[in-house]
Amino acid sequence: MKWNSIRTKVLATLLICLVVGVGGIVALTGYSFERNSQALAAESVTGAQKLFTILEAREISKMTAVSQMLITNPQVRDAFAAKDRDRLLALTGPLYPQLKSQGITNWMFQTPQPDMVVFLRLHNPAKFGDALNRYIDKQVVSTQALVSGNELAKAGFALRIQRPFPDAKGGVAGYVEFGEELGQFIHAMKDQTGCDYGLLLSKKSMDRQFWADSSKVWKRRDNWDDNPNFVVADKTTADDSIFRFQGELSAVPEQGKVLERFQRGNSVFVRGLFPVRDAAGSTVGAMFVVRDISSFYRVMRRTQQLLLLLTVVALSVVTILVLMLLNRLVFRRLDHIVIVATRVVGGDYHTEIDVTSDDEVGQFEKLFEQFRRVFVDVLEHVPELVEK
Repeated sequence: MKWNSIRTKVLATLLICLVVGVGGIVALTGYSFERNSQALAAESVTGAQKLFTILEAREISKMTAVSQMLITNPQVRDAFAAKDRDRLLALTGPLYPQLKSQGITNWMFQTPQPDMVVFLRLHNPAKFGDALNRYIDKQVVSTQALVSGNELAKAGFALRIQRPFPDAKGGVAGYVEFGEELGQFIHAMKDQTGCDYGLLLSKKSMDRQFWADSSKVWKRRDNWDDNPNFVVADKTTADDSIFRFQGELSAVPEQGKVLERFQRGNSVFVRGLFPVRDAAGSTVGAMFVVRDISSFYRVMRRTQQLLLLLTVVALSVVTILVLMLLNRLVFRRLDHIVIVATRVVGGDYHTEIDVTSDDEVGQFEKLFEQFRRVFVDVLEHVPELVEK
C-alpha cells in the first residue's frame, strides 16, 4: 500500500476517527464520574448534616424529659434546696448508670447566682466547688429558662441542656444540667448511613495539657500533634489519615464543603465536612464525612469498558464497511481504468472499459472509454497519414 494513495489516506482518516472516538468516550466517562462523585460527596455532607441536626433535637428532647422528671421529685428538690450533697448523691447516684447507658454522660447540679459553682457532679462526685462561667451558664441565668446547645470544654465537646431547679416555694434552688458527648453521635450516624465520621475540634478553643491529661484518663492516644489546627476527638474508623484537611475549621461554610476524592487499594472514597457550632453560634469544630463509593466506581469502570468496546467494535465495523464500499465502488473500478490505459499505451487497442454504473465513476468510465476509442482511431490512421 502506497503512503500517498487514496486508500492509505482514507484508512488513516478512519483510524484517526477511531482514536478520537475512543478518547472522547474516555474523557466523557471520566468527566461523568467526576461530576457524579462530587454529587455523591455533596449528598453525603448534606445528609450527614441533616441527620446530625435530627439527632441533636432528639437528644435535647430526651434530656429535657429527664430533667422535667427530676425537678418534680420532692425528695431530690428538698435535698438540693437544703444543700445536702450526700443526701442528693444518695438519691440521684443510682440513676446515673441508667442514664449513662442511654448516652447521658454528664449530670451536674449548680448553686444559684451569684456564686453559681458546681455543687455535685454525678459523673465525678469527688470534684465540686468550681465555677464554670460558660456561655450556657450565663444564658440560663439571664433567661431563667431551659437553655440547650453544644458546649466545648477544655477536652471535649458535648450537647447540653441546663435549666433552673425550683425549690418548694417556687424560688430557684440552683440549676441542673445534662450532657451527652457529641462523639457518640457519629457511631449512631454510621449505623444509619454506612459512612465513616470524625469529630474535629479546633485547638484554639482547647487546652493542650488538659487534652493530654484526659487522653490518659480515657486511655486514648494523645493525637494533639497529628494536625496543626485541630484534633480528632472521636471517629468511627481506626484510620486517622483519612481526616485530612488544610485550613481553619472556622472557615468551613455553613452548607459544608466537599473535599478531594482519594483511593486506598481497590477502594475509592469521597469526603467532606460541615461546621459544628457551640451554643453561642461560634464554629469550634467540624464533622468529617467519608463515603466509600467503590461500588459506584466499579460500575462506572465497567460502563466505561463496555462503551470503549462498543465504540471500537462499531468504528472498526464502520471502517471495514467504508473500505469495502470504497473498494467496490471506486478503487477497483479505477484500477481497471488504469490497467486498460496501460494496455493501450502498450499497444493493446482492443481491451474496452466496461461502464458499470451511472454514478460519478461510471461517468468517468464512459468518458475514458470514448477517449480510448478516439485515441485508438487516431493511432490506427497514423500509417495512412505518414504515407500521404
